[in-house]
Amino acid sequence: MSFSNKKSENIYLDALEYGEKLLIERQPIERKQLREYLESKGYKFETKEEERLRSTLSWEAFSMKDGEPLNRKYYLSIEGYFKLLAYRELSDARKSSKIAIWCAIVAIIISIIAWGTSVYFSNESLVQKTTIEDKQFKVIESILHNLETADPK
Repeated sequence: MSFSNKKSENIYLDALEYGEKLLIERQPIERKQLREYLESKGYKFETKEEERLRSTLSWEAFSMKDGEPLNRKYYLSIEGYFKLLAYRELSDARKSSKIAIWCAIVAIIISIIAWGTSVYFSNESLVQKTTIEDKQFKVIESILHNLETADPK
């Protein structure tokens, strides 16, 4: 069923956000207001199924305050408000998860580059010719000689 011209159809979420806005402003909502708001967001209520969906949405997400049957006032229900909060938490968790995945990918790439650089320079130091000059060799011999004479075995 396509009753919207919007790219992301979520009539329930739009209704809950509108209800939250009016709840914060401490203003009740009438069914007529909700319908007008949803129509302004691009939803159409031309068939009985679409009208039934809007009516069910009103009953599930809003609780009655008072008034005559035709002009009753409603507020966003606690259940509707918690559904909105749960949706927002889920949305935030998904965003955080995507950020964490990208950070992990970047960390893996950096560690691969560091590993490659380390292997390259280790290999270079192993392949490089090592020369000990006579002066250095004599210093090593004198240290060994001193150690041998100091040890009275």
